[in-house]
Amino acid sequence: MKSINYQTKNLSITRLNLNLAIFILAILMINSNEALGQKVAYDNFEGAKFIHYGERSGKLDTLARNPQKDSVNSSAKCAFYTRNASKKFDNIKMSVHGRLTGVNEYATYLGIPPRFKMKVYTSAPAGTLVEILIGSKNGNNDYPAGTNSQYQTYTTKTNQWEELEFKFSQVPQGSETSFDQIDQVTLLFNPNSSTSDTYYFDEITGPSIIEKQGPIASPVSPEVKDETPKKVESPKKNTPVKKDNPNKKVGQ
Repeated sequence: MKSINYQTKNLSITRLNLNLAIFILAILMINSNEALGQKVAYDNFEGAKFIHYGERSGKLDTLARNPQKDSVNSSAKCAFYTRNASKKFDNIKMSVHGRLTGVNEYATYLGIPPRFKMKVYTSAPAGTLVEILIGSKNGNNDYPAGTNSQYQTYTTKTNQWEELEFKFSQVPQGSETSFDQIDQVTLLFNPNSSTSDTYYFDEITGPSIIEKQGPIASPVSPEVKDETPKKVESPKKNTPVKKDNPNKKVGQ
């Protein structure tokens, strides 16, 4: 009888240890997925910067003061953007200092995938669409060929900070950009509209970056678009003139 009780006790301990091991493994897997997904804040506007701001339609200031420090965003600095009402698909293009990795973890409808995140404070009404496109700089910014995948979210507040989470929307039909070619993030506030609202934003967070080492040095002055008219030279004789793609979405 003692032998049976002893064996039963050992079996119970073994099952307990097995359950504990399974629990620990599950926690490790969750942490591993988070490490692969939500790993890098591409710019905190206070020193750590892994992106470079390129083409944009509106006016951008990357050294703006936080309009209202609170528990959501207590940072002293952030970015400030005024949307260009004349551009329906007004956007900000950000070149990644390297290449995004693990994007396939984000671009899925299955399970609970990691998400792009961004803190936003805007004068736009609640319910305003904010979109992120990720793709390749070598894709000539063409949509959909140069876009790998799209992510969307909607604001819920006006003139208050909130952290938005972008849900995977789609891989656009006609995309020619694979998961290992992503080096550009395009941000669109209220796409397909003619609004001129203002947006403060901070800490765009997403997939890890590989290849190039170290953050880009912080700018010493605000990055504001130069709107000085530039001289346009006439094309040389017998040189074909490149026409705009009528189906181009981003940058219209």
